[in-house]
Amino acid sequence: RDYRLEDYCQTLVSTIGTTLDPLGIDHPQIITESGRATVADSSVLLFNVLGAMHFDIADEQPTLSSEDAPLIHKLADLFKNIESTNHEKTYQQAIACRDQARNQFRTGHFSLRQRAQGEKLFLMIARRVLAAIPLEAALPKALIGLRRNLADIYYGNFSVFQSLPDTWAIGQTFPLLPIERHNEPPCRDAMISDLTCDCDGKLDNFNLAGVERPTLPLHPLKENQDYLLGVFLMGAYQETLGDLHNLFGDTHTLNVKLLADGGFELQQEIEGDSIGDLLSYIEYDPRQLEEQLRLRAEQAVRDGNLNINERKNFLDVYRQLFRGYSYFKTSDHPEQHQ
Repeated sequence: RDYRLEDYCQTLVSTIGTTLDPLGIDHPQIITESGRATVADSSVLLFNVLGAMHFDIADEQPTLSSEDAPLIHKLADLFKNIESTNHEKTYQQAIACRDQARNQFRTGHFSLRQRAQGEKLFLMIARRVLAAIPLEAALPKALIGLRRNLADIYYGNFSVFQSLPDTWAIGQTFPLLPIERHNEPPCRDAMISDLTCDCDGKLDNFNLAGVERPTLPLHPLKENQDYLLGVFLMGAYQETLGDLHNLFGDTHTLNVKLLADGGFELQQEIEGDSIGDLLSYIEYDPRQLEEQLRLRAEQAVRDGNLNINERKNFLDVYRQLFRGYSYFKTSDHPEQHQ
């Protein structure tokens, strides 16, 4: 935002005034509710990344024989000469060769091995072309889709439909960035997937230096080390609009008060929905389910299939699951907070 609140108000007042004055209409009392501009700063979503899927491939010189198909040799030549040629033209030629190879496979003229050779060579070419372009740079028109197709998928511990529904419903773009490792340059291109089984549960539209792009530069994950991302300027609407899509409920919420000296206070912590809460929303009574299981466990003891200690441990685990958080939680990962 490159204007002050006074500038915003002046634009509204002067526009209405200059419109009404020539018509001789008295100036009205102006009442406005400015939505996101008023409350955008009031909410932040924090979530940890549970894992990532990569589409890397070894960058090695291909070894072919005279028995390999001419199409495979052409792809190999494109790869070998990629440094001295126009990257955009090379990529377009590689796409044409890949598509021909797929068509040859569909019509029975290529074996599975030849198809695999073609796909591997194409991926090597695409990776080499993408590596020649700075991570933060916009792609030329001829390479649109390349970054998306080769991007990592980072799996976030959240639900788009519960916590960021406007990204799906109206294409809203929220600032998203890592909240740690700021002393390390990001070197992975990624899009974000949530925990739901819905293919729309993803974030693949980001604003980087004023340019919209389908991927975001992120850091590589480290084993046994958390990687936290923050989504900012969410306002007061996202959790209110969120639903129980795929039965992911409200997140844990912390209310934070900023102090005049630059510090802060944690004023209130609100627990998110438990699995039992979510079941009750869809007309399942957790107490009734627990009683049914208890009766079956008692019968198992009488039948000799469980002993008393096994029955107790079994029911304790069941009760604990009902009280558990609907998002992924282990001792190695912090709970998700908003």
